[in-house]
Amino acid sequence: MRQIIIPVLLAVNFAIMAAPPSVDPAECRKEGTSLFVQKKFKDAVRALERCSDDPATWEPLGLAYFELGYMDDAKNYLKKAIDHDPQNVNLQARYADAFAYNREFSKAVEEFKKLREKYPTSREVEKGLAQALGWNKHYDESIALYRDILKQDPKDYETWLQIGILTSWNKKFPEARAEFSAIINSKPPKNREIEARLKLAEVISWQKKLDESIREYDDIIALAPETIDAYLGKGVVLEWKGKYPEARKQYEKALQLDPQNRAAKARLEQLMWVQ
Repeated sequence: MRQIIIPVLLAVNFAIMAAPPSVDPAECRKEGTSLFVQKKFKDAVRALERCSDDPATWEPLGLAYFELGYMDDAKNYLKKAIDHDPQNVNLQARYADAFAYNREFSKAVEEFKKLREKYPTSREVEKGLAQALGWNKHYDESIALYRDILKQDPKDYETWLQIGILTSWNKKFPEARAEFSAIINSKPPKNREIEARLKLAEVISWQKKLDESIREYDDIIALAPETIDAYLGKGVVLEWKGKYPEARKQYEKALQLDPQNRAAKARLEQLMWVQ
């Protein structure tokens, strides 16, 4: 009998020793939510997964996974959160967004159109639908929707920029230039002006007007010398002109501002053996 009893007792003791400590859902949720607010999304997920049976954790878990780019996990928890709180339009919009960011563009459009029927006055839903349509290459429909949104708030520079970007994606470069120039001339906040100038310089380069594009990038650098994308963009255009040493200098300047910048590192690696 002893030979039978002892192994059983050992197994029981081992099971007790190996059992995870009990988790206080309130403390777990508090810790995870705090980490989420601090944008420490990986740590937030680790904390919240410990108490993922608690419905109150589903929203922050879904949003944290969304920020990390794990869209299947994001959709799973966001769907649970929506079932628990079916009137939360922001959660439903983010759930639809998850399909778009997962490159399921048609499904995203479908989800947003359903939401627009339920919430016809929601600007978040309208913007989400416009974005999904644009990513699905329905450029004219997307731009028309963005213009309707812009009419409601002519200072919505994010929307205005999207109109210019989609116009350029549709290869209507003169019209895109006009949009970005109009944004710049409207005296927007500096960050929006920089975004518009970067897009303008990019579109000009797509028109093969390389010297003009470089001048635009130089204007950005003079206005905001901390703008890493200006050095990267100028470097690419210099490469197109065959001016590889000058391009390297631009990427090196970008790395001085951000030593971990992957784009600058990649471009320098590609130019390593180019004379």
